[in-house]
Amino acid sequence: MFQRDAVAGDQLPADTAITENPKLENTRLLAESEGVRYYAAQGENRTLTCLAAVSDARPGIFIGGCGSSMTTGQIVSISGLNGKSATLVTDGFETKELEAQGWRKIQQNVLVGGR
Repeated sequence: MFQRDAVAGDQLPADTAITENPKLENTRLLAESEGVRYYAAQGENRTLTCLAAVSDARPGIFIGGCGSSMTTGQIVSISGLNGKSATLVTDGFETKELEAQGWRKIQQNVLVGGR
């Protein structure tokens, strides 16, 4: 998810802050779906990867969470924005089981919905 060079649109909005690690860098916009933008960011030592879901309709409204970058599979799941849930998975992770549980893949690393 971090293989491509960052562009201006990859930056988290200024009113978005994930407090688990204030030294987040290497941010990428991964997907946009139903008025929500999904970003991934890594901590400076790259052992922490975070997912942030930012509402387009309500500036300043977002949810976020972080998990270990060293995992294989699901890194972190978040819920609560507009009653939706999202999960961030590692590159190349097979998502068929998650999709069978009701998750919908909107990008290779991002699934929404779930139970």
